[in-house]
Amino acid sequence: MNRRIKGMRQFGMALLLGLVFSLTGCDDSEVMDRVLPYKILGSLGGSEIMVKFNFDEPTAREVWLIGDFNNWAVGLSNPFYPDAPLSQGAKVAMRMDPTTGFWTVTIPLVAGRYMYQYAIDQGIIVQGDPNNADKHELVDGTFKSVVYVIEK
Repeated sequence: MNRRIKGMRQFGMALLLGLVFSLTGCDDSEVMDRVLPYKILGSLGGSEIMVKFNFDEPTAREVWLIGDFNNWAVGLSNPFYPDAPLSQGAKVAMRMDPTTGFWTVTIPLVAGRYMYQYAIDQGIIVQGDPNNADKHELVDGTFKSVVYVIEK
């Protein structure tokens, strides 16, 4: 049943995107960048690959990206990235993009598989990415989202 619902949601999203493209005349890559949960931007020459995360939560006052790449950092005493490395538990604050209304952040990650969630309003709410079909379901019914970072 869940697969059927996911398939219907993806089909609905495709129809909606087609309508948006035809009505606005927007470049399809511009619109897709807004709705993709993440986008691999590429390497800056080293082993790290830049990844842009997008999250649609218009009522949030503050959003942090958390995951196994930063030890699930939500503590108020944790320093913020880039003042401290992700590997040492730095919090990753997202910024509201005024043109899209989405919360976004770009961080460097080495190639691999990572789980992530969003901490909303200083961790009062923690949730997986509803726009990412790659999920790791937890026994309590919640989920962590999965990002696959690969070299372009």
